[in-house]
Amino acid sequence: MIDHKLRKILDNSYFIGGSPCSGKSTISEILSTKYDLEYLKIDDYEQEHIENASPEQHPIMYKWSQMSWDEIWMRSVEKQVEEEFEFYRERFSMILNELKKYQSNSKVILESAALLPELLKELDLEKHRVIFLIPSKEFQIKYYSKRGFKDGILKECRQPEVAFNNWMERDHLFGKKVRKQAMDIGYKVIDVNGDRSIKENSRLVEAHFRLRANS
Repeated sequence: MIDHKLRKILDNSYFIGGSPCSGKSTISEILSTKYDLEYLKIDDYEQEHIENASPEQHPIMYKWSQMSWDEIWMRSVEKQVEEEFEFYRERFSMILNELKKYQSNSKVILESAALLPELLKELDLEKHRVIFLIPSKEFQIKYYSKRGFKDGILKECRQPEVAFNNWMERDHLFGKKVRKQAMDIGYKVIDVNGDRSIKENSRLVEAHFRLRANS
């Protein structure tokens, strides 16, 4: 249910979706600082949302909360992608509830892989307020390999190399599906492969959002 307050916030906010390791967080930080936007880093609330998931309302989220990392990553990649989409569908109302906590006149920049094109479409947003960043598989693996938190996750897996390969393949296939969905709806997509710097990609997002001084 979108009430008057949430509608006002939505109409003045900006949404960056796409698959992991594409620069969403860095670009959001740059733009939120430059334009004095509130920054809703959706991933920071994931654990809280999982803990609040119920088996009746959020069966996939609840199932995921009961699984070990080994169980998560050693399943078929196709099943992982399918459940990732369903996980985000179940979670979306929780994300909107986080947005409702802001003042009605707030301008918020939101970013996360959880912002699926199909879900944002239902919010009836202006197209210039929505963008998706999709990394190439090579770019994704290169930068994911540098993320320290992955090591703790992979230590819990019987076959860390296989688990990591499945993880990367899942995110790659997820990105391909998100890209197609976004293009079909008519949302802007930026492909990220390292040809442009993060500052250059930030300027592309900034231009698409029509951000300017006093915007």
